Formats: sequence, C-alpha cells, structure tokens
Amino acid sequence: MPPSEYSPYEHFNKLIGLWWLVALATFLGGTFGFVFYQLQPSEYEATATYIVTIDLNRFPFLGVREDLVQYNEDMAVNSTQNALLSPEVQTQVIAELKKKGISISQNELIKNYTIERKQDVWELRFRDEEPNIAQEIVNTWANLGYEAMLSWQNSGKAPEYVTFNPPSLSVTPMEPVVYDRNKTILAGTMSGFVVGVISASLLGRSPKKYTDNE
Repeated sequence: MPPSEYSPYEHFNKLIGLWWLVALATFLGGTFGFVFYQLQPSEYEATATYIVTIDLNRFPFLGVREDLVQYNEDMAVNSTQNALLSPEVQTQVIAELKKKGISISQNELIKNYTIERKQDVWELRFRDEEPNIAQEIVNTWANLGYEAMLSWQNSGKAPEYVTFNPPSLSVTPMEPVVYDRNKTILAGTMSGFVVGVISASLLGRSPKKYTDNE
C-alpha cells in the first residue's frame, strides 16, 4: 500500500480540536508576563541635553596637521564627558541630592547613568524606578556638570574655543523604558500563543505509515 499522504485540511482540523491547548498556553504566557513585571519594577529614564560646539574662529589651526584637526576637535569636545564624570562633580551631585532628601551612593550613580554623543549634542541619562527621582538626579547632575565645564574653561583645563551651552533639563518621564506592564504582558501572551500553536501542531500531526510490498 502507498504511504498515507499529509493532508493540510485534516491537520488544520486537528489543530482546531486542540484550541484549548493554544488558549491555555496563551493564558499561561500572559500570566508569566504579569508575574515577571511584578518581580521586575519598571524603570524610567530622564534625559538632559547639552549642545557643545567648536568656535572655529578661535581654534588654533596654525601648526596643527590637517589630518589631526578633527581628532583635536573631538578631544576638546570630550571635555564635556570628562567634566560630568569627574570625581568632584560626582561628589557635589551626591551632596546636593542629599540636601533634597535623595540618598544615593557613587556606585548607584555610575551604575544607572549613560552619556551619549550625537555630533554636537550630548545626552546625559539616568534611570530609576521613580520618574521624579530620575528627573531630579539627572537635572542636578546636568547643572553641576555645566558649572564644572565653565570652571574648567576658566582655569585652562578645558580649551577656550569650546562653546558649552547650558543644558536643556529633563521633564518628568511618563513612560517606562524597561518593563512596561502592558508591553511585558503582551510579550508573554504572544510567546505563549506561539508555543501553544507549535505544541498543538506537533500533537496534531499524524505520523506517516508505510507498508512494505513484496
């Protein structure tokens, strides 16, 4: 006898018959997403922005190799990050936050920050479970960092041809960037649905039967 052929229609009907398995896996996936959200609190990210440029009219082109001009400009602009991460600024930030009733260690400060440069724009970001705390920390840090940049420039520690503009302070973040409840539950639900469909498909697939003809 010839081997039994695979029938998509028959297989689909078997999947329909296992709808309860798909529904159960979808429900369990959504439940897992909710439990995961409860165990992992949401994190909010506040961002303060700087615009730092080079005054080309004051840049010392004379005596600088042409292929090193861009390198020197980048090194000068990087004084923005150096000022923000300097130990004295971090100490000032922690002390100022303590006056405002926010207790934070240097390790926590460094662990939850990021600095990113986008051409002339620098973004100082900070994450916390409380949106208003994230906003207060990043704005305090941004203001004290800006004061340090100007101080460095006045003392010659930062080049005079770098233009430091006052930071654009952060507003209170409204949406979490990590572990949003709805997105976490939706991700768990969709994962459960996919697992349910695959499981039902494997259970509903009939093995091919062969009969030897002699």
